[in-house]
Amino acid sequence: MDRYLTGLQARRFEAGYHFPGWETRLYLDGRFTKGMADVIRKLGYNVVHLGPSDTSLPEWHHMASRMLVIDDPEVDVFMMRDLDSALSPRDAISTWAWMTSGASFLSMHDHFTHRDIMMGGMWGGRTEAARRLIAPNGIAAFLDSAAKMDEKFGNDQVLLARLVYPKIHPEVLHFDLAQAACKHDGKMCVPFPMVPQTGRLIEGHVGEIVGSRAFMPRHVDVACKELVGGLENTPVFEEADLQAQWLGGAWPRMRGFCK
Repeated sequence: MDRYLTGLQARRFEAGYHFPGWETRLYLDGRFTKGMADVIRKLGYNVVHLGPSDTSLPEWHHMASRMLVIDDPEVDVFMMRDLDSALSPRDAISTWAWMTSGASFLSMHDHFTHRDIMMGGMWGGRTEAARRLIAPNGIAAFLDSAAKMDEKFGNDQVLLARLVYPKIHPEVLHFDLAQAACKHDGKMCVPFPMVPQTGRLIEGHVGEIVGSRAFMPRHVDVACKELVGGLENTPVFEEADLQAQWLGGAWPRMRGFCK
């Protein structure tokens, strides 16, 4: 939990620097309090605070709620990213190259651990194509229908692999470091447009985890004191057991990191 929250300020800064003109939007499910949503809004995010959480829904449903951006008629293009992953020049250049390619969707694999057909925080698309191909009746209905299926998806990437990718794969442009994803669709599978210098390790690969001190392979300025100040007297979770877990673990770590 703290690895995501400590990255809030850094992601907003990176978005403004590498993705000027884009809106940074955070989907916060109903497990979180309104007070928590208000604190994050003060940091400069557009926060979509969803309704009360249905505890009967599978865990992946919470993560997949960010797909609701597809239903927004004011959005033409969307990119899914994780809070604990840096927005880098490599990410921005790859996104620009995709947008000029004419392909409807982008999927990226930039590390040997990126083995799923689609990575939950490394894809994007044009909303018109997404509504037409993925969810003609709306993303909310699509997710609810998937939650009622007997099949256990496990996480949102399994959902993407089984219910999203088969519908969009002819229109997906893949940027793949190892070219391993090309086995799924080689027709539009190409190397990244930004090539690292020969003989040097790639720093800032798309999807690199940099959210907290424990997971930082390199220094990242997260500037999270303002966030800690806002959360000092703000309940984070609606459910008592989740709030107790927060106060007993993630919150002390985060407060110590951001002091």
